Amino acid sequence: MKNTTNVNPEDLNYHHHSARRYDAEIVDSIPFYNEIHKIIQNFISENFEVNKNYSILDLGVGTGFTSKIFLDLLPNSELDAVDFSRNMLKGAKKRLGKERVNFIFGDYSKLKFGKKYDIVVSVLGMHHQTNFGKKLVFKKIYSMLKPKGIFIFGDLVTHKNKHKAALNHALHLGSLVGHATNQKMLQEWAYHHLVLNDLAPVEDQLSWLKSFGFKAKLAFLKMNTALIICRK
Repeated sequence: MKNTTNVNPEDLNYHHHSARRYDAEIVDSIPFYNEIHKIIQNFISENFEVNKNYSILDLGVGTGFTSKIFLDLLPNSELDAVDFSRNMLKGAKKRLGKERVNFIFGDYSKLKFGKKYDIVVSVLGMHHQTNFGKKLVFKKIYSMLKPKGIFIFGDLVTHKNKHKAALNHALHLGSLVGHATNQKMLQEWAYHHLVLNDLAPVEDQLSWLKSFGFKAKLAFLKMNTALIICRK
């Protein structure tokens, strides 16, 4: 299969980040990280029944920050948590426990999933797929969702208008410079943003999602941070 993921886990320094350090740094390096999670929290509360058993898939679980919201708000649901970094999965296991969670090690763009889900979530991982890879994963997610299933997609994006793209990219980096707590952190995350990220215009991604059958709605967009809610 053609390689669609543009990085390896070691490129992202996941192997030497503790979960606590990563959680602290991502809030400082990703503008509006807390804001999009608040929207996700409200969306879950308003659209899902607390006592119902939902099947949930988190693509790129990281330290489990996003998945913890789902497990707390939907206490009878079960979750499959996927990541291609063993260190990130280690942190997620500590945060989420093992009672209602199945941890899967691997690159989600290559894995085959043998079940259907009510909810698929991907927050801040898809930008490490090439554009070709993003399309493949969007199509895969649509096929894995049950009828009327929900895909919650939060990620870093760019914009088709080059002037708008340049401005928001500068604002994003300016936020990183303003929030970095030390030079090492600034160097690592600047390299991450400037070299490792493979951002696609938010307009294109909305179009791709709709082309595969999703009803996709932009729930949040500021600078390079977007949240898209998709319904099958």
